[in-house]
Amino acid sequence: MKFSLLALAALGLALGQAAASPSQQRPFAHHPPAAARGDIKTSGEFQPGSLYHSQRLIKVSEAARPRWMELADILVLRRAGVKFMDITDAKELHSKSASLDGGAQYSSRLPTKLVHGKEVGGAIDALSTKLYGDVLRPFTAFHNRYYDSENGRKSSQWLQGQIEGLVSGAGANVSVSAFSHRFPQSSVIARFEGQGADAEETVVVSAHQDSVNQWLPWFGRANGADDDGSGTVTILEAFRVLLGRGYAPRRSVEFHWYAGEEGGLLGSQDVALSYKKAGRKVVGNLHFDMTGFWRNNEVIGLVSDHTDPESRALVKSLAETYTRLKTKEFACGYACSDHASWNTAGYRSAMAF
Repeated sequence: MKFSLLALAALGLALGQAAASPSQQRPFAHHPPAAARGDIKTSGEFQPGSLYHSQRLIKVSEAARPRWMELADILVLRRAGVKFMDITDAKELHSKSASLDGGAQYSSRLPTKLVHGKEVGGAIDALSTKLYGDVLRPFTAFHNRYYDSENGRKSSQWLQGQIEGLVSGAGANVSVSAFSHRFPQSSVIARFEGQGADAEETVVVSAHQDSVNQWLPWFGRANGADDDGSGTVTILEAFRVLLGRGYAPRRSVEFHWYAGEEGGLLGSQDVALSYKKAGRKVVGNLHFDMTGFWRNNEVIGLVSDHTDPESRALVKSLAETYTRLKTKEFACGYACSDHASWNTAGYRSAMAF
């Protein structure tokens, strides 16, 4: 729950008016979706999709040149623990000479003082761990959430349904939409419309929804409870609390649940490229991945590479002001998670781990 708390605190930079009284919300479905109740013999659910019918352009480091690879070669990378970005459909993000209409890097001034303590404190008091189990149990009951499969499609539709269920009873100025990709799983975007002069600016809070078995990704079991079911429910709980309090930010705020992170940051690259092409004024991205596990002394990890120092400093201040935990910076490596897509696109980004 500490990471949901951090997500709420981070959204202080977008706050506008004071919160309203809690509203009635439709409860989550407590039963596993039909596709997750052991019906694992449906032929279509366990067949690889069409994404890998042709070679993919894979980049494994900033210095290395991208290489065209077959699925078998990509599986070797994954089994060896090598992180990569599949840039096949997002080459423009990685080309310094590319000209993206309206896509100049956008930079907005970040707050230097935390001035929304009262609002953040009220939201923190509304946090609960109940949603974690209500969502994670059926979400992890999918045999896997592999992005290039029917399971990936069905799990993203189920997740979108849960998000829409929260919104439907809140009467909030919030939209929920699916962002389609070239593979079956869609990313999900929920947007609070800004209410002030800075409404054209957008703050993005994100996690990834897919899971993968490194040996047989389209067939093998991968419940993805920590990676990244934990991040999924972390930001969903923050979203629930904001809905219940009538959140009306000055800037627009979007919650993103990305598809295809395990395939090389596929979903987040698509979204970041789309926003860059459209000239969207993204203030920054705060990404949450694998928030449910720690070793030894509990801390909030802040990724130090492929992020920007201003965002890290702000998140550090938020974490150490509004939680009982200290922070610790660490290098996560190339293509560690979806924050890297925003960083590559020229936007601010930070990642809590």
